[in-house]
Order: sequence, then C-alpha cells, then structure tokens
Amino acid sequence: MRRPDFVLALALLAAASLTAAPARADGADNCQMQISNPAVDYGSTTRAELLKKQVSPLAMSLGRQSVTLFATCKVPTLMTLFFHGAADNADTYRLGNGGAFTLRVLNARLDGHVVGLGSVMVPGQQPETQAESVILRPDTGAVPILNDVPVKGSSLQLQVDIDAVISTTGSRVNDLTVFRGAGNFELFEH
Repeated sequence: MRRPDFVLALALLAAASLTAAPARADGADNCQMQISNPAVDYGSTTRAELLKKQVSPLAMSLGRQSVTLFATCKVPTLMTLFFHGAADNADTYRLGNGGAFTLRVLNARLDGHVVGLGSVMVPGQQPETQAESVILRPDTGAVPILNDVPVKGSSLQLQVDIDAVISTTGSRVNDLTVFRGAGNFELFEH
C-alpha cells in the first residue's frame, strides 16, 4: 500500500507534502490508503500580512487547511494511523526554518458510521485519550473507537486539519523564502 505523503508550502511560502505509506501488518496487503490532496500550498504572503495574523507574541498563523484520508480494506481490520515527519517539538512538525504545523484528525467515519478517535503510542494499545478529534503528534497515532473500544472496519474516512504557523523571528527574511514541511501517513493493520 502507498503512503500518503504530505507537503506544506508558503512564499514567504509554506507547503506541506503528504503521502500514504503501505499498510504494515502481519498479513497480505489488505488495506489501501488515499489522500484527497497530497500537496497543501499556503501560497505567497509578506511579513506585513502575517503580522495581521499574529496568534501569540512569537507566532503568526498561516491558517488552517484540510485534507481527507480514505482507507479501504478487503477484510475488516483494526486500523491505526500515524504521521511521520520532522518533529519541531512534542506536539508539532517542522515547517522550514522558523515554522511549525500541527495535524488534527477529526470527523472519523468507519463503514459509514460516525466513530470517535483514540490516541495511542503503539498500534494495538488501548487508547490513552478518547475524543471526537485528536492531535496527531510525533510518535502518536489515532485509532477509531466506539464505546471506548477500538473497532475494526473495512472503510475508514478521516478529516485531517493542518494548522501552520511561522515564528516572528523566522518571518524576518530578505528574499523569497520557501517554508516546507513534509512527511507521510502510515496505516497499521492489526
């Protein structure tokens, strides 16, 4: 199975590149994963425009964009989604020199039914947190849950919100600068 890769771009330029990786499991290639938009482009902006979107003394927002992830399996299975990218800190991924982005997974549907999401450190683990949405942190995955229990299914659909920021110091550039972030989604079957 392919990995949905993800890339973020902004000029000052920020972009995110998303890919889907092959599913990892003990058996045959049961599941296929696709992403609605593998390249998220935040377009061009200036520091003056970014200063109007300051969210803290140290950061300016590039805004939020969304993609949809689809996983389809021949045989119902328990699916856990991870994102692998360059970590900026425990909660965010690196976006060029001076930027970061977070990934929030929400609006989960398993076999056409609304389900919750659990946050796990390893596939097969009982979820540490459970909610309608979870932050997909470095080294943390998301698993569909129903009644507080991870559930198997054949068709999983997830919305992924990408929220990107540029630091006030990172935005001080003398020329057109591209801020890129990249990584891939990986689906574990178990």
